[in-house]
Amino acid sequence: MSTATRIFRNRIVLIFDFDETLGPSTTETFFDHHNLDYEPFNQEVNQRQEEMWQYPLAKAELLRVWSHRENSPIRQQNMETFGTEYPLYPGADTLVERLKQYATERDDQVELEFVLLTAGFKVIPAATEIGKQFDRVYAGELVFDDRGRILGAKRVISHVDKVHYIKQLISGLDINKPSDLENTYIDHDDEDKYVPMSQVVYVGDGASDMSAFQAVESDGGIAIAIVPEGKEEDWSGYEQMAPKRRVHNVAQADYTDDSELYRSLQFSVDRMIAEIKLLRLGKGE
Repeated sequence: MSTATRIFRNRIVLIFDFDETLGPSTTETFFDHHNLDYEPFNQEVNQRQEEMWQYPLAKAELLRVWSHRENSPIRQQNMETFGTEYPLYPGADTLVERLKQYATERDDQVELEFVLLTAGFKVIPAATEIGKQFDRVYAGELVFDDRGRILGAKRVISHVDKVHYIKQLISGLDINKPSDLENTYIDHDDEDKYVPMSQVVYVGDGASDMSAFQAVESDGGIAIAIVPEGKEEDWSGYEQMAPKRRVHNVAQADYTDDSELYRSLQFSVDRMIAEIKLLRLGKGE
């Protein structure tokens, strides 16, 4: 006789940020690749923020302005080509395949789904080796003219918006229509959930992901923070951080087999598979 009452799904969803999580800053690295001075651009973005612009909108507007300069390399084709050459962190290019194989060896009924959720713009991440391997990609999107110049942004995702996207995703709602009536005003039966939050892993790089970390952790999921090389000081005050904003682990940006980060992901999958097996027993399957 089945007595289990919790939601049962043979699915684990791993959600990754992109910039400084799977590789270095896309914009800064793109500028360096084309011998553009990134610092003046960054200063202009910061100035706009002081004028109360949202960061992704300020960034999109300045990319538009810079792309219209004479002989500017900031063009759609160049960005897509750069994506194919983008320097991922060690082991990231085979991460999806290795983790899926790892999960299959432990339970071939459990599906791993990989989701990219970034406040950056989609054009570069989607063209990378790992971007092509993700099951879903949610990111800001730029509009280009017939010469490849940027006309503006048709979608932006702020760091706070990520929480909304995560909650929409686990509820099984259409993330591309976040303001529709069905997504905003109507109660949703938990039994219709795509996956419980306890079967979600969120991986991000720091302060900009704190809201997402907290949302996932507070409902039983796992959050893992990345420390890119040279960014260790960004986590220097971690011990003083409010407990609710802490994560399961903070690891160096290295996805190779024996790294602390990869083992953290393996342990996360292990825990969730064990809970799925327990629920499966409770369902009498």
